[in-house]
Amino acid sequence: MRKDQVQQFIKEHGVPGFVDAYSRLLEGRVLPNGLRERIEPMRQSFSALWEAMVGPVDISESLFRQVSEAGALDATGFPTVTEKLLSTIMIQGYMERPGVADILVPETYEPKTLTERIPGFTTMNGVKNVLPGEPYTAATFTDKFAAYESALHNKKDGIMIPLTEEAVRFDQSNMILRHAQDVGRSINTERERRTVRAVLGIGLDAGTAQNGVFFPGGVDSALYTAGQNNLRTNATPIYNAPLKTANSVLEDWTDIQEALTVHAQKIVDDRDQGNARPIAWRPDTLLHPVSLTGTVANLFNGISMTVLTRGATAASDPEMRNMAPNPLATLFSTIGGSSPIPVATAFADEVSSTVWVLYDRRAAFVRVQIFPLQVFRSPAGWGWDRDILVAFRAREWSRVVALDFRVTQRSDGA
Repeated sequence: MRKDQVQQFIKEHGVPGFVDAYSRLLEGRVLPNGLRERIEPMRQSFSALWEAMVGPVDISESLFRQVSEAGALDATGFPTVTEKLLSTIMIQGYMERPGVADILVPETYEPKTLTERIPGFTTMNGVKNVLPGEPYTAATFTDKFAAYESALHNKKDGIMIPLTEEAVRFDQSNMILRHAQDVGRSINTERERRTVRAVLGIGLDAGTAQNGVFFPGGVDSALYTAGQNNLRTNATPIYNAPLKTANSVLEDWTDIQEALTVHAQKIVDDRDQGNARPIAWRPDTLLHPVSLTGTVANLFNGISMTVLTRGATAASDPEMRNMAPNPLATLFSTIGGSSPIPVATAFADEVSSTVWVLYDRRAAFVRVQIFPLQVFRSPAGWGWDRDILVAFRAREWSRVVALDFRVTQRSDGA
């Protein structure tokens, strides 16, 4: 918008009217006259807005002299308009590159306090046989829960963008706006990385330690362990398909079958009364590194497969290769589910080039969100000692926590 257009609009509708119209134009909303218009945020100029709303930009005069009192700048509407502009840019940067975070963990919970508890276990009680005339067994509600306070404590993320006098005087709008866009992208990237690491059982930003994700009874515990029968390595394969090497490498459909078999034979619920029962597990997501993309693509999309077998007399017997239909197409339908969504990300490669996780994404994890991406501005004149006309801060506060170890299987592949 040109300076004369802004000045004329403010003259006719006042500062509040211009702020409202400018916000609508940034978001592409329908104006009161029925027209749908939108201005390009990246082509806006802080200098032009300042000259239109506050006063001329004179190289020989301090901009602070035009608004000697902190409240005077707020009255012009300049801080509010620039806040709308930067918010739009940051949100665009945040949303422009959809990642895998919401695919891996689609469930979001917004708590009222940090000390709330999430029921995270499979079965509280099993039903009992009731004879004619006999009383029903009362269900018990033992205090079993998953907590998240430690996962979120001191984990708020944010950054501040100052709009200095120099940025307005020398019209550094493009640089500031691109920086705001990069901030939005960075916040989204960190959210995605945290999500991937949480699904892998890693709650810290560095290292591969199994902590900071699963808090049964409020205690920080490893999500994947051999003792819980949901961690497979070469040392502890637990189960191997016939004629397969004893490892946890993802090579073909038999490795998926191994994970399903381990769960069916080793994982049971934790009901308070009666004998524990197997869990009807229907995993719907396969997280894997980019390094395994070709293997997984062939695994899920291949029409046929090559079966390798050896003679039974000696390891030196020649291999026999036979073609057979790919069973993965019907493997999951036989247990009442559908083929898992394969999700590849470089943030998994950061941990390991061979790790893979098969899990039920709605039952295994939840994103606890205190607040999504937010943008706020400081009071005008807040940073006068550093020539900051107005400053903006962006923040986001969320973490992914595990609800139950019984509905996810991790294989390290090495």
